[in-house]
Amino acid sequence: MNNICSQHNGAQNSRQNSKNSSPTEAPKLSNPIRVLIVDDQSTIQQILKSYLELESDLKVVGTAADGQAAIEQVKALKPDVVLMDIEMPVIDGLTATRIISERFIPTKVLILSVHDSDEYLNRALQVGAKGYLLKTTHGEELINAIRTAYKGYFQLGPGLLEKYLNKILQPKSSSDGLLQLKKMIEAQFEIIEKFKNEYNNRQLEIEKKINRKYDYLTQYEITKSKIMKSEYNNLMILLISVLIIAAIIVLT
Repeated sequence: MNNICSQHNGAQNSRQNSKNSSPTEAPKLSNPIRVLIVDDQSTIQQILKSYLELESDLKVVGTAADGQAAIEQVKALKPDVVLMDIEMPVIDGLTATRIISERFIPTKVLILSVHDSDEYLNRALQVGAKGYLLKTTHGEELINAIRTAYKGYFQLGPGLLEKYLNKILQPKSSSDGLLQLKKMIEAQFEIIEKFKNEYNNRQLEIEKKINRKYDYLTQYEITKSKIMKSEYNNLMILLISVLIIAAIIVLT
């Protein structure tokens, strides 16, 4: 967590200087991402809480020091994203993640751990975590991971991503965990492709609606023109009739 600690101090100083130089603060979003921090070390909790609260679109709604408390907090607070440590008393982070993923589907769990082993990552994938980051993750990357996980995308810390992609590409790599990771990454590509297709279909539908409106407008103008011509003809007939009647009256 040294990276986040040092960045937190720098960010606080920067924010303080900004406040001193400007009388107004940045506006807060009406619906920020609700975050629950779960770690058995209170120091880590406070560092993360202080750092995340510098972002106007993030709101720390609570903290928990073990997996059981995390489950209870998720039920009570309904956070959007949970930052979950692994090794904790009462119920460990992976077990808590499995329970939260099964019972509280809208809540996304991001594992934040000191462990970078295959075993922990594979287990995190199996229990339904939406991402796995190391506690040495750069602060901005952590914030971006929270925002991206909130949208439903799977997240891996930069170092972990390269490490496991290289293993996947190795011919002898055939463990269940790596195959599952490969499937997870392929699923993300499928989601992206799905969004792309939905966007294209939406664009086509918009174009069709525009064309239909144009056709309706064209038909309206044609009909309007016909009516106007018809009314003009009727007026001319009426005028001629009046003139004829007037001429008859004069002649008689």
